[in-house]
Amino acid sequence: EFMRLFRDEAGALLSLPRHTNIARFVTFDAGARPKPILVMELVDGPSLERYLDGATLDMPRVLELLDGVAAGLEAMHKVGVAHLDVKPSNVIVRDPDGILGPKLPDEPVLVDFGLAGRGLRPGCGTASYGAPEVWGHDESGKARPEPVDVYAFGCLAYELLTGRTLFEESNDMATLHAHLQHDGWPEGVGRLTTDPRTQGVAEVIRRSIRRNPDDRESMSSVRGALARLRPGLSTLEWPIRN
Repeated sequence: EFMRLFRDEAGALLSLPRHTNIARFVTFDAGARPKPILVMELVDGPSLERYLDGATLDMPRVLELLDGVAAGLEAMHKVGVAHLDVKPSNVIVRDPDGILGPKLPDEPVLVDFGLAGRGLRPGCGTASYGAPEVWGHDESGKARPEPVDVYAFGCLAYELLTGRTLFEESNDMATLHAHLQHDGWPEGVGRLTTDPRTQGVAEVIRRSIRRNPDDRESMSSVRGALARLRPGLSTLEWPIRN
């Protein structure tokens, strides 16, 4: 069963397009020992998690980073593949100085496709970014993978814009409980609605993290909404205090 799943998911990764914001899939070896391997492009640079800690950021740069992650997910979803573990540590901000040949911009690149594929495996995810269906609560009854990425992106967007994780609980079980209880308006997102300048982005996040996967927007819609809000958001100081 493991080998069947491995071959299915590796085949799905072969369908990924070449894209600036997606690490290139090189090959896989189902016969490798002690276990099969996936071979991905090496992307030089810090993870988004480390980048946020060490970089001097402003709102325009944060919005560029979000758009890059959204663009990568949008391209994956167009070929029916989801990442399924979107979080800051699985995004590398490419270091253009480490590349031979034509220079590439220091854009965010999605990496670590160990859970990626065309199917959702419940229980496989990260507490702070996992949609309710990852933890076995799927109100749609369809178990589709793409809405899981949209939900995680909504959590990531909140974190990048405010500098705080969506839920700051004391342990993973409390965090999972928080994900299962809200329906798009957790306290932090609600606070964004009190300022007219951030009401629009609060609504985008809300539409990304609805409890029922059928109620979430597509990645393309979320990306388009953020693009429309970008001129106004770019004038704000980063991080948004809420």
